[in-house]
Amino acid sequence: MKKLSFLTILMACIGLCCSCNTEQTPEYVFPQSKTTPTATITPIEKGTDFITILVKSTYATECAWLYAEGESLSKSQDQIFAEGTKITGEEQEIKIENLTPETAYTFIAAAKDERHGSVCAPVTIITASDAPESNYPKRMTFEPFERTFDDGGIAKGYIAIADLKANKNLRFVPTLLDPAMTPTSAFEHFSTLGMGTPYALTNGGFFWDGKSLSLCITDGEVKSIATELAYPTVNGEQIIAYPVRAALGQMPDGSFEATWVYCINRQPYSFPSPLDNDEQTETYMPAAPTPEEYDGVLWEPQQAIGGGPMLVYRGENVAMKYYYREIMHTGGTSGQTRQPRTAVGASHDGKVMLLVCDGRGNNGSDGLTLSEMADIFVEKGMYYAINLDGGGSSAIVDYDGELSNNPSDGSERAVPTVVVLSEVE
Repeated sequence: MKKLSFLTILMACIGLCCSCNTEQTPEYVFPQSKTTPTATITPIEKGTDFITILVKSTYATECAWLYAEGESLSKSQDQIFAEGTKITGEEQEIKIENLTPETAYTFIAAAKDERHGSVCAPVTIITASDAPESNYPKRMTFEPFERTFDDGGIAKGYIAIADLKANKNLRFVPTLLDPAMTPTSAFEHFSTLGMGTPYALTNGGFFWDGKSLSLCITDGEVKSIATELAYPTVNGEQIIAYPVRAALGQMPDGSFEATWVYCINRQPYSFPSPLDNDEQTETYMPAAPTPEEYDGVLWEPQQAIGGGPMLVYRGENVAMKYYYREIMHTGGTSGQTRQPRTAVGASHDGKVMLLVCDGRGNNGSDGLTLSEMADIFVEKGMYYAINLDGGGSSAIVDYDGELSNNPSDGSERAVPTVVVLSEVE
């Protein structure tokens, strides 16, 4: 038995030594977001005797709300959970009826998980008007966001969401500017176009020398096409490639669709993927794609904006899956580092979301990677999302035409395309 035990130990040691010399695939662990549970209350509709609010929780296992008559309400987290009403899911619309006109009502909410908790700032509303107690139309929100990561990174910016299905007067309007304008100037210009009152505006797709390099379609008319050429480097030499890049469009029936687009004779064609391009393997299509060869179909949305890469496709974070295939690294998108960024997405049920994140230290924000930004869209329930131009171009303007974020250039850039959320009467 002693000989057998010694032999067994010897074999185990040999096996261990062999395993030490065997090359193993490292297991990468990416930092997870570290956040405090939060609760928000947003008024979305009111009349003379009712109020409808949206209660939302983020990173919480529980959320509860309550209200009281009057313009002041101070409650602790424990009191809110003991006296209030819990919400179902991460957000819930609540309609409170039979209220007294001319009377103020104050709402408050709390959120918590196993370790942390928070109480939102009280929201006071008076029921004497038929308009929402907000600077924005019914079913539209414009809010700051902040996210902290385990590695110490911080992302700050703004998110605007418009529910086009619930409020049919809201519009998603990609707009070409000729000449290029700063976003605040574009906001003022849009007000003169007869396409509704603008309430949120961001920079749009990519450009060079003041000219758009991304798809822009407004009311069914192709205003600018997606770039037909890219210039990656292979074996130290620059070559010509044919990028097939992401675009988000609103179709004639009002639904949203994201696809990969290449323009032929100034018409956008939808393809099932970015096709046979890949910067990582340095392989590229030798010629422009044709519909016959790659199953392309003419794409005819009413409104559309292009950019790249695809961030969210059918509810899944695909940012890095398609980043190199859309030939985005060549253009300096820096997908795996935190940067100032702009993106747009849409849900299955008619919501449109704009996101702008500051970066490079401005506003105390490091920015987002493409995957981190895609995660936010998924968390907000977006079925599709695409990246737009970022860096010093990233800018968002709010309801009063003022710049909300802090562009990394220190001032606004003139851009040739913008994305507008407006309301028509």
